[in-house]
Order: sequence, then C-alpha cells, then structure tokens
Amino acid sequence: MKKAFTCFSFLFLAILVAPVLKAADVSGKALYQGDNTRPIGYTAVTLKNTDNNTLQTYNTGADGFYQFTGVPNGNYKLTGTTQIAGGGVTYYSAALVFLNVIGVYQLTPIQFLASDVDANGKIDMTDYNLIVNNILQKKPFPAGTWRFENVAFTISDLKDAPPHGLGGTLSGDVGGAFIPTANSTPALPLAQLGTLNVTVDQAFTTQILTQNELSITGAGIIINYPSELLQIESVEFKGADYQYNIADGQIRLIWGNPNTAPLNFNEGETFITIHGISRTAFTEGMTAGISLDGNTSIVNSSNKEQTKLNFASPLIKFGKPSLKISNYPNPFKNSTRLTIYTPEAGNAVLEVYNTRGQLVKSISAGALNAGYQEVILDADQMVKGYYICKIRVQAKTAVYTEAIRILKAE
Repeated sequence: MKKAFTCFSFLFLAILVAPVLKAADVSGKALYQGDNTRPIGYTAVTLKNTDNNTLQTYNTGADGFYQFTGVPNGNYKLTGTTQIAGGGVTYYSAALVFLNVIGVYQLTPIQFLASDVDANGKIDMTDYNLIVNNILQKKPFPAGTWRFENVAFTISDLKDAPPHGLGGTLSGDVGGAFIPTANSTPALPLAQLGTLNVTVDQAFTTQILTQNELSITGAGIIINYPSELLQIESVEFKGADYQYNIADGQIRLIWGNPNTAPLNFNEGETFITIHGISRTAFTEGMTAGISLDGNTSIVNSSNKEQTKLNFASPLIKFGKPSLKISNYPNPFKNSTRLTIYTPEAGNAVLEVYNTRGQLVKSISAGALNAGYQEVILDADQMVKGYYICKIRVQAKTAVYTEAIRILKAE
C-alpha cells in the first residue's frame, strides 16, 4: 500500500511540473500603410502557419479590427484581402517610382509593396510605365488592386508579443493619397470664374486657369465632366509631348517626368484648354460644371508634390450665345492665337490696351461669320507685360463686345 502511494505521489508531482500548453490572443487593426488614422474596413485577415495553411480568418468591420483567440505556441503569419473600391494612384506615385529607379529616393517597405505593381519583387521602369498607363487609361495592375503585408511572428510561452497591426496598400498608391474610410481622395479646389453660355449642339471652348504661380516637372491631371451633357473633343496643354485620354466622363492627361525641364505658369494663366460640343440633353435651366478629381497630382521642380493648387474655370450654362474670346498660348512670346465665337455674323475690330489704358494695337478682323474663328495677334512690337484685348462685333441686330487679359512673356 505504501509503494502504491509513493507511485501516485510521483505521478502527481510530474503533472505539477510538466509544461503547460499556453495560448495567446492575436489582435490588431488592418491599417492603410500602417497609419493608425486610416483603418482598412471590411478586410478578411487570415492567420496562417509556416506551411502557408490557413488556420483562421477574421472578417473585420469598418474599424479594421481583427482578433484570433487561443493561438498556441508556434510560428505564424498574417495577411489580408479586401474588396473595397480602390483609388489613390496619382502622378506623384509614378514620380516616386521614377526617382527610386534612378537612385535618388529610398522607398519604405510599404511603398515598395505599392510600387511593385507587376508583383515581380523588384522596382524598375516597367512599374513606372504601368502606373502611368493606369493613370492615363485606368489599366489594371498585374499585381491586383490591393497588396497586404505578410507579417511573421512567433508565440513561445507568451514571451514574443503578437503583432498589433497589419499594413495594406493599394497597388500604385506610393504617395499614400487614398483614404479608406471615404474610399476616395479629396477633390482639388476649382473655383467658378464667370459663366460660359452654351445652347444645344453648340461647339464651345473653355479653360482651366491657374490661380497661383507654378513651376512643374510633371503632371497627372484628371478632369471630371458630365458626359451626358457634354462631349469633349480635344484638349490643349502648354507642355510638349503630353498624352491624354477622354473616356467615361473623365479627361486624363499625363505630362513630363522628374527629369523634364520645369514648365512655368504665371498666376491667371491658362493651364488647360478644353474643346467640346454640348449634347441634345443639355437644355434650358441646366448647368454643366467640370471638376478636378482628387487623384490629380502635380510635381514641382523640387520633385515634391505641389500642395498649393488653386484653379478656376467658368461654369458652363445653358443660355443665349454670347460673344466669347480666348487665346492660346498665354503667356506668349511673338504671337498668340485668338479664338473668337460670335453668335451672329458681323464686322469685328480687335483692340489691345496696356495696363494704363493706352491703346497699343488695333486690328480690323473684317467680316466674321457666326460661330468660331481664329485670328493671330502679332506681338513682336509689344513689350513684356499684361494687356487687355477687346473685341467689338457690329452685327445686324446688336453690337457685341468682350475682353480678356493676355500676357506677353518677353
């Protein structure tokens, strides 16, 4: 009996000193590029073992929070997937990839993940060109829309703390512009500068003007317009070798790269000229405004994203046609092309005044037909500075007048 008691005692002591299998809780948030203020909601966070087998999956709510309970000792990794809408791919992202390729910018690990849009584990000009094509034509990336980190960690008697966050990013959003909680990027300001009266099936020309001085080396410009009311025909930009695409209610324009010589704009200068035709659905009482999409991005001559961006454009309004005049380029050197729209035929006179109100040039444009026409203004004898260009059209039923401010550069 004593021997049996002794064996039982040893067994009891062995149980007391045997290692206890411990388990941990693994929790955290899916965060956009590791930013605590930008949770990625509605994400499937997956816990895997070292053999890449899925052990548990947690579907987060809007706050991106995930939790796995009772995870035993071992080696693990976390990753994620989501189906929420993408965005945030801007020209600044393309510029950062370009600068990394030429060796003047170091990507962070999450930026590397965003840059590797072909998912081949390296960053090169192929990634840059894919981002540019995505901006221009919305072509999808081989890597897919979303990329998530693979976070490796160990649980060993609770000595190693599990991760508290899982970073994710949209492919191509190297600059980190996207805001997951809004599923968008903030729109750029575009102030209303007067109105442009347009009737049904009428050709029109409008401009977006800079409201501050700019010196830029690259731009990815996205302009939204109501395609059910307006048909955009063509676009003009001051820089050479620009590309643009018009589709699905957007004008997408790309120009330059970080090695491009700076392009300078003065305050009040035409940034983009847009030519279009109003559709039959554009009827009395309607307006058709254009806007700058939040994914518009401009890089300055210091290879930084230009943050002070203020633009203005007239509101396109259904109304009786009126005399209109615009010019391109502006500023100009030796000459500029004046585009004139007159609602009815008549004899036209152009007059150019300096800022002191003195007449410096008068041009008889002769008989103009109703509609659009162009006149070249020779500025060889004009000194550098601002001028007011006025046009007067003597028509059968009325006298039409209009004026614009123009700038002789040198």
